[in-house]
Amino acid sequence: MPKRVVVVWRAGPTWTSGGVREQPGWDAHADFIDALIENGTFVMGGPFGDNSGSMSLLEGLTVDEARRIIADDPFVANGVFVLADVREWDVFVDELTARI
Repeated sequence: MPKRVVVVWRAGPTWTSGGVREQPGWDAHADFIDALIENGTFVMGGPFGDNSGSMSLLEGLTVDEARRIIADDPFVANGVFVLADVREWDVFVDELTARI
């Protein structure tokens, strides 16, 4: 199995009410994530249902590499997201990938 890293965000000081697409800098954040998808790093992610933060799954890198990459996310730079946790994740069951 490839190395996978889970990134957990919490809402930062500039998070406004509403969903993630309504936050300042959404377009820049979306472009940043699209680039990670294109290079195969970003596997899945999205906001929590209560808009208290978000979780992302990255693949093929170490925790330190993930920290360096996500530091460049525009949502981090503008305070929409604050990093809560970054952990390597040993996935034992992955039915999503198995179906592809």
